[in-house]
Amino acid sequence: MTAPPTKEEILSTMKEAEPLLAFYDELSNEEKSKLYKQLSTLNLSEARQWFIDSEEQRSPSSAEDFRPIPRSHHFAQTELHKVVLDQLWNTGMDAIAKGEVCAIVLAGGQATRLGSSQPKGTIPLGINAAFGDSLLGIQAAKIALLQALAGERDHQTPGKIHWAVMTSPGTEEATREHVQMLAKHHGFDFDEQITIFSQDEIAAYNEKGEFLLGTKSSVVASPNGNGGLYSAISAHLPRLRAKGIKYFHVYCVDNILCKVADPHFIGFAISKEADVATKCVAKQQGELVGSVCLDHGKPRVVEYSELGAELAEQKTSDGKYLFSAGSIANHFFTMDFMDRVCSPSSRLPYHRAHKKIAFIDSNGDVIKPEKPNGIKLEQFIFDVFELSERFFIWEVPRNEEFSPLKNHQSVGVDCLSTCQKDLAYVNELWLNRAGAILNSTNRLFLKTMASYNGENLQELRHREVTDQSIETNHEINKFFVNH
Repeated sequence: MTAPPTKEEILSTMKEAEPLLAFYDELSNEEKSKLYKQLSTLNLSEARQWFIDSEEQRSPSSAEDFRPIPRSHHFAQTELHKVVLDQLWNTGMDAIAKGEVCAIVLAGGQATRLGSSQPKGTIPLGINAAFGDSLLGIQAAKIALLQALAGERDHQTPGKIHWAVMTSPGTEEATREHVQMLAKHHGFDFDEQITIFSQDEIAAYNEKGEFLLGTKSSVVASPNGNGGLYSAISAHLPRLRAKGIKYFHVYCVDNILCKVADPHFIGFAISKEADVATKCVAKQQGELVGSVCLDHGKPRVVEYSELGAELAEQKTSDGKYLFSAGSIANHFFTMDFMDRVCSPSSRLPYHRAHKKIAFIDSNGDVIKPEKPNGIKLEQFIFDVFELSERFFIWEVPRNEEFSPLKNHQSVGVDCLSTCQKDLAYVNELWLNRAGAILNSTNRLFLKTMASYNGENLQELRHREVTDQSIETNHEINKFFVNH
C-alpha cells in the first residue's frame, strides 16, 4: 500500500484543508489515505467561494413580478380528449421504439429519514409488485414493460430505453449492485443500456463558512442537490448522443407512482417542440410545495414563502388556484438543451439550507447540536428552467402519479404505508376502468409488468376478483401480487 502524503504535502496543494488536518498525525495510514482521498474530491478552494456567493442570492422578486404559466403552455391531461391522448401516447412510443429516450433517475439519497442506511431506491417495500421489491425494482419493470409494448407496435424491433442512474459517493456501490441484479433479471445489457454516475459531494460549513470534521478522519459532506445532475452527466452526453438519444425524462427515485419514460409526457413535449417540460400536480390548500410560474417572464419554481400567502391562495373565477402548478421534480429535456446547460464548469447557483450538523471540535469531542448550527449548500434542478426557449407544463392527477417515500412510518404522511395505499388505489382504479368486479377483502396490487397505464386488463372485464380467485385461478392471479 502506498504511503499517504504528509500534512505538508497536502497543504502545498490544498491550503484550505489546514483546519481539517488537525488530528492528521494521530491517524493510521489507512485513515490518512481515506481523508486525503475525500479532500481531493471536495474542491475546497472553490467551495469557499461558493459559500460567499450563496449569500448573494438573486434579489427577491415582488408580487407583481410573478405570473402563472399561460394556458397556452399549461395542459392538464384530464382535460384532453382520448383521441388526443392516444396520439400523444403514439408519439412517445415511437420515440421509445427508435431508441431515442433516456430515463434519468435521481437516486443519490440515503434512506436515513426512513431509519435505514441503504440507498432509498433499494429498500424493501413489502409489496413484491416487481422483482427486487424496491422503488428501483418497480422502475426497472416499467422500463421492461414499455420496451415490450414498443416492440409489439407494427412488429418493430423494440427500441431500448437507456436508463441513467445518478448516485452519490455514499450510495453508488449499493445502488450499482442492486441495478445490476435488476438488469440481469430483465435482460438489460448493463454496459450498453445503463449508465451509473455519481453527483459531487460538497463540504458542509459552520455559520462562519468554515469546514467541519465529522470524525478525526472525515469531513462533513453531502451530495450537492438534484441540480448536481448537469455537471455530473456532462461527460456521458457525447456517448448518449452517439447512441441516438434525443429526449430525457428526469425523475426522483422516491415517487412510487412515477411513470418512468412516460409516453404521454414525452409525446406531449415532442408535439409541442418543447426544449423543457415539467410535470405538475394541482396545488392543494396550504401546501408548501414550489409553484411553477413566470418570474420577470422567465419560467421558474418559486417557493411558497417567496410567493407569499396572498398570491399563493388567490383563485381564478373557476375556483382554481391562480398559481396552481405544484412542482413534483419530474422533467423532460431535449438532448440539445442538455448540451447547452451541461458542462463540468457550468455551475448553477448554490442555495443555503440551515441544518443541525454534528461535528468534531478542536478537542476531538463530538458535538451534537440541538438547533441549526451550520449550512449545507445545494443546487436545484429547476434553476435551468429560465434558459428554456419553449417551456411547457403537463399537469397530471396527483392521486395517480405522485406519492413520494420521504418519511419514517411514524410521521404518517409520505411514508411507506401511504405509498402502499396510493399504489393500491391506482391499481384498483385501473381495474374498475377495465370492468373487473372487485370483491376482495385484501388490498389489491397488480404486478408491475401486468400494465403500465391500465392497458392489457381486458381479460378481467366482468370477472370477479376475490381473495380465492387470486390464489387459485391462473387466468386471474397472473395479474396480481399474491400475498
